[in-house]
Amino acid sequence: MSNTPVLTVNNISAAYGQSIILRGTSLAVKKGAITTVMGRNGVGKTTLLKTIMGLLPVQEGRIIFNNENVTSLPPHKKAKAGIAYVPQGREIIPKLSVYENLLLGLEAHPNRKAKVPEEEIYQLFPILKDFRKRAGGNLSGGQQQQLSIARALVSAPSLLLLDEPTEGIQPSIAQEIGGILKQLVQEKGLSVLLVEQKIDFANQVTDHYYFMDRGRMVLDGTAEELKHTELEKHIAV
Repeated sequence: MSNTPVLTVNNISAAYGQSIILRGTSLAVKKGAITTVMGRNGVGKTTLLKTIMGLLPVQEGRIIFNNENVTSLPPHKKAKAGIAYVPQGREIIPKLSVYENLLLGLEAHPNRKAKVPEEEIYQLFPILKDFRKRAGGNLSGGQQQQLSIARALVSAPSLLLLDEPTEGIQPSIAQEIGGILKQLVQEKGLSVLLVEQKIDFANQVTDHYYFMDRGRMVLDGTAEELKHTELEKHIAV
């Protein structure tokens, strides 16, 4: 694991209309590591991911990705540069088949002639092979989450932004997803920025934690440095 951050967020501010949500937020995501942002509901975690992806404009501060200033790049250019985003709620297209949903991931691939790496995707997510022709809307929540992550991986990203992937899915599938993320980090050198509420899942995968409160980072440290009780204290409602 290299010490060079793949992503550095420097003192960014962002707002919805007049409501300032991010207030000088900073973090670094190391290459080949899983960095997890935790905090109570409404502190700005989802806003942070949307701002990194370019879905919300940065009012102040800078976003550096692979040593390039990408602060003002639009989402499609960030996607082509290697940032993939799996939003909360998954956003798969219900009427398209599993395979057609995967094809959409190619839109962000830097090589226009690229094809869906089916063998690799189905090795990671065997259930998607079985349901290749099934409409996305007919999958369970956990299967849709796997499809959403698989679609993001089709673009061959170097950084994956994941917003609460375990929300509303059964623990066994959450555990499977955790194992897949660790495998991708270890074997492919993928970097992951994860927003998560569930401590058990976070503990399974996280290398470095950040805690947000009211749009700022209030604490960070490695998984070893932060004790379980401290984690609970910071996300207890």
